[in-house]
Amino acid sequence: MADHDHDHDHHHDDEFDEEVIVLEDEDGQEHRFVLGDVITVEEQDYAILLPIDDELEEGVIFRIDGEDGDQMVLADIDTDEEWQKVVDAYNTYMDELEDEDEEE
Repeated sequence: MADHDHDHDHHHDDEFDEEVIVLEDEDGQEHRFVLGDVITVEEQDYAILLPIDDELEEGVIFRIDGEDGDQMVLADIDTDEEWQKVVDAYNTYMDELEDEDEEE
């Protein structure tokens, strides 16, 4: 798939301190996200974007293919194999965070 530059709005809503990232879906609908985390899998970084719009329940994951100025260049994950590696790494990361919270 082709790489995609995604627009990053620089306005701030009162309830969000982070930069709001606006992505457009295949139907032309805009959805707002914040960067939840960046994880590294096999020396490749991936952005975990968390929705701030009520109609979306799940976050999305994009490969980070560098930067263009001060903006991340986000790309779709190309293969099911790559997707599964990233999801497995993210789930392991979340399990470790949960374990740390339980120990406190």
